[in-house]
Amino acid sequence: MPVRLLLLCALLLSGCGDVAPKARVAALTVADAMGDSGDDAAYARAVEPPTLSFPRDHGSHAGFRTEWWYVTANLDSAAGRRFGVQLVFFRQALAPEAAARAGSLAARDLVFAHAAVTDVDGETFHHAERMTRAAGDLGFVTGGRDGAPFEVRCVDWSARAAGDAVFLPLDLRASDPGFAIELTVEEGKPLVLQGDRGLSQKSAAAGNASIYYSMTRLPIRGALVVDGVRHEVQGLGWIDREWSTSALGPDQVGWDWFSLQLDDETEVMWYRLRLRDGSSDPWSRGCFVASDGTSARLMPADVTATPIGEWTAPDGGAAYPARWRLECASPAFDLEVRPLLADQELHTLVRYWEGAVGVQGTCGGRKVSGRGYLEMTGYLR
Repeated sequence: MPVRLLLLCALLLSGCGDVAPKARVAALTVADAMGDSGDDAAYARAVEPPTLSFPRDHGSHAGFRTEWWYVTANLDSAAGRRFGVQLVFFRQALAPEAAARAGSLAARDLVFAHAAVTDVDGETFHHAERMTRAAGDLGFVTGGRDGAPFEVRCVDWSARAAGDAVFLPLDLRASDPGFAIELTVEEGKPLVLQGDRGLSQKSAAAGNASIYYSMTRLPIRGALVVDGVRHEVQGLGWIDREWSTSALGPDQVGWDWFSLQLDDETEVMWYRLRLRDGSSDPWSRGCFVASDGTSARLMPADVTATPIGEWTAPDGGAAYPARWRLECASPAFDLEVRPLLADQELHTLVRYWEGAVGVQGTCGGRKVSGRGYLEMTGYLR
C-alpha cells in the first residue's frame, strides 16, 4: 500500500489533530515511509546536485513527495537541569501537484509533527504527535519564496520566523499534557550542504536520494514546561532539512543517525543505513564540521559505527543498541555515544528511538566531550 494511503487511512481513523499513536504501532515502517511506493512517476526526484537559494529553499518543495523541518536541542536550566528537545514537522503529499483540486478544503498534502522532551535529571520522557490535512488554517507551510516569512503549522504546533526574520530566528511552539515547548532558535554556524553539494544519495538506484542540508550549531533559548513546572533554558540546537520522493532501497530497513556537538566547537553528522541482515550499507554517509564552519564529507571507508549492548522496550516490541562507538581516521575522532536516558522511544505513526545523548572521547588527538541526538529506526521485532 503506498505510504500516502496509509497516512490518509490513519488520519481518517484518528480525526484531525492529536493522534492516539499506540493503536497504529505496526501500521507503517520506515521502509514503507521512505521507499519507492511504485507510483511515484509524477513526483520530482533528487537526481543531481541542486542549485539552492536561501531563503527560498527553507520553504516547501511541493513537487516532491516528502519533506521535513527537523529541530533537536540539548538545553540546560539556570539550576543546571538537563533537557533534550525534538520538534519535527513533515509535509507528505497525497497527490502530485498536477492532481491538485481547487477549493478551500481541498488538500493534496498532510502535515504531521512529532514533539518530545527528555527530562534527563527527572528521568522522564514525554512525546506526542499531531496530524492534519494541509487545508484552511489547520496545517500549512508558507514562506521561503519571494522573501516571505517562513511558517509551518500543524493544528496547534508551529515553527515560524520571529519578528521581521525570514527564517532565523525561529520560534517553536508545541504543547501536550505533560510538556510544553516555547523556544527561539537563533542564527549560528552557516548551513552545511550534505552529500554531493546537497544531493544525498541513499542507494544505487537513480532518484533514491534526497536534497539535504543542516545547520549544526545554533544558539537556542526559551522555556520548557515539564509536568507542570516551568524551566527557563538555553543551549544548542541543530536543524536538518531534507526533501525527497524515495530514499531507501528494497534491502534497506532503517538507519542510525548521529548529530553530535563537541566542546571543541566541531560537529559530527553520520547516518548508518542498515541492511536487512543488520550490516552497514555502503551508501552510509556523513560530514565533519570544523570550528570555523568548513565541512568535510565522511564516507563509509572513513567511519566505523559499532553498536554496543542492547536496550529492549518495556513491551518487548523493539530492541535497540544501548550505546555506540564512532571511529574515524581522518579527520581523527574516537567517540563513545551514550543515551542520557535509556527510554527515549517514540510510539507514533512510525515507531522509533530518538533522544539526547552524551559524548566522550578524542578528536584530533585531544580529549573532548559533548552532547547531541541519536535516531534509530527499523528495529521493530
